Amino acid sequence: MANRCTYNGTIGYDGRVINTKDWNCAKKYPDYKITWGRFKLYEDWLKEEVGVTDGIMLTDVRDAYFQRDPFVAAVELDMQHPLMLFEEHPDMKNTHWLTDIPVSSCKKYKVGETQVLCSGSVMGSREGILGYIETMVEEFDLWKTQQNCRIDMPGDDQSIHNYLYYTNRFKNATTIPHRTGPIHVVGYQASLIWNEAEAEGKAKNITVWEVDSYYVRNDKWQDWLPGEHGLIDPTTGLIVNLDGSPSPQVHQVDRFGSLNRQWLRKMNELGWPYNTIPSPSKANSSLLT
Repeated sequence: MANRCTYNGTIGYDGRVINTKDWNCAKKYPDYKITWGRFKLYEDWLKEEVGVTDGIMLTDVRDAYFQRDPFVAAVELDMQHPLMLFEEHPDMKNTHWLTDIPVSSCKKYKVGETQVLCSGSVMGSREGILGYIETMVEEFDLWKTQQNCRIDMPGDDQSIHNYLYYTNRFKNATTIPHRTGPIHVVGYQASLIWNEAEAEGKAKNITVWEVDSYYVRNDKWQDWLPGEHGLIDPTTGLIVNLDGSPSPQVHQVDRFGSLNRQWLRKMNELGWPYNTIPSPSKANSSLLT
């Protein structure tokens, strides 16, 4: 449940004092930004559910969906690590403002030309995830006490996530290269494709957002992206990893705009017919190390 925040930021992008009185925070943790407070809620839930001893995933849900079981995929790919952090597209570096502005302001530190790791989808063992949450919350608590760290940016959990990894604060962390593991963060490439479609549509006097599937031809709704991008299986529409297999979880899918709208509607109508179902033996496999 959300409530008004007692967290008050102090500086914005332009360095001026800002007002966060209209922000919502978790009712139980009103002095944590909502993106910070979720880590406290994760921790509470895991500590209450002592029987949860196998693999754990912390994930955004609004902009993500599953195409096959990510835990089975982790076993099949031999990615059974205490803490798994997932790389975004190779062109996404921590010189991006989302990391650079908060970390530079708070820590006087540059994470630099390192690969962006997504804080919205993380996997690991129970012990690995609890350790990860503890380290994140410890850093949140530090940032709350320093004026130059109380920044008008709800999404700076990702900034902190990257800062902590690249300063070696996470224990037993393994990074998973982009499009090779159980989570595929598609946002950067999806945004580029959407921007291209909008520009092309504008040149044709078409408002692409109003078109269900701009690239679909001859009612082949599964083939919703041009093949040049190499992102989907055109016979199913499933987004794929580099090896051509369906990406188990796809994250940041909203960046496609309306391009996948018809595909998502059809998949929902048909009960997601192309999702792979694991065999019982593999479904019971453990992610523990």
